[in-house]
Amino acid sequence: MRIALDLHDLCRTGGLERVAAGLAVEMARRGHEVTAFTWSPPGTPPRFALPDGLRLRHYVFTGDAATVRPLREELTAYAPDVFISPSSFNNVLFWSAVLRGTGIPLLYSEHNNPWRIEEERWDKAERQAVLWAADAVHLLMPAFLESVPPALRGKCRIIGNAVPVPDALPPRTEHAPCLLSLGRFARVKQIPLLVQAFALLAADFPDWELHIWGTGEDETAIRKAASAAACRRICLHGLAEHPEQQFAQADIFCIPSRFEGFGLTVVEAFGHGVPVVGFAGCSGVNSLVRPGQNGALAGEMTPESLADSLRPLMADPALRQRLGRNARQDALAFAPTAIYDQWESLLRETAARKGCTQLQLLDAPGPLATEADEACRALMRRLLARKNLLLRDSQLLHRFIWRRPRLKAWLKRLLRKA
Repeated sequence: MRIALDLHDLCRTGGLERVAAGLAVEMARRGHEVTAFTWSPPGTPPRFALPDGLRLRHYVFTGDAATVRPLREELTAYAPDVFISPSSFNNVLFWSAVLRGTGIPLLYSEHNNPWRIEEERWDKAERQAVLWAADAVHLLMPAFLESVPPALRGKCRIIGNAVPVPDALPPRTEHAPCLLSLGRFARVKQIPLLVQAFALLAADFPDWELHIWGTGEDETAIRKAASAAACRRICLHGLAEHPEQQFAQADIFCIPSRFEGFGLTVVEAFGHGVPVVGFAGCSGVNSLVRPGQNGALAGEMTPESLADSLRPLMADPALRQRLGRNARQDALAFAPTAIYDQWESLLRETAARKGCTQLQLLDAPGPLATEADEACRALMRRLLARKNLLLRDSQLLHRFIWRRPRLKAWLKRLLRKA
């Protein structure tokens, strides 16, 4: 197959980018011709290893309809059998406009909790119109299917993320018991809560250390919480270039996120035989962590509740070993071969729609089969007619500024002067 997909930002270390890059690499390894689109400037060194045979195309991502035509012409000339739009915002609207009229099937791959996407990042009606316009929809968790209208669920496939499981665990070196946090420093990750929880436990567990790995916009808040805790056993590190080394030396992995699309680091910890503690209200974590089997879930998103869930595991090495053995077994369900076999099957199924796609119905004459179809078509037509496809509100502008701390600081100073 000829496969095209959007890799977003090659400089970003987020889970979506890791998963999309992994899919591109594996499909190229399996002999498919893969073209990856990125809005990173040419010459940008990627965070992830990309094979020599992967075609990399740089594009300008503004959401402006004026940028659609050249990309459409390029895709039409390349004529892929399927295009994958991985997204956790409304980026897929841009690619829907690009693919309109090309006959290239759209596989919409959603990488977060769909209710959060609808409430905080997008809009329910617009998302459902895109679900109608896609030829296939990929979701991460079975529970997420409930967010899809019943008439559209037949085009949905549930596929978790591929996570390599080490054949054998490396020998553990002598070190202080380690509570590990690893991932992007985003507010939704709520890492200050973990710092505060560890501060509540520190006196009772004087040998334990909290190691926090990552980078991101919430680093200041995390350092502030660590300073307030006044505990020298709270260690902040930078980006984990080889996270398997950190997992190999961890005794407990904690992910205090408010929500996740798929707890990628949860399964990575499982694969290393490390039990995981998170919040019961966190999607993407509560579907993976089985309390008393491979970890624990705190009932409330508070430092006190998190500390109460960590305490039994920190106090009992035998319990940690039992949970870790179960966790390692659970990780096998996400082994790359099994996950990528499912992806390859879905790609072939979607590619069969080439030349007869849902997006072609936007310009088809006459009424559609049902009123629901007509409503979705009418909404998609309005969405794709916007001068800026994504900027219904300040979503895109907010993301642009949010990822640029210096620009954000400059704008704050400017507004204060005004």
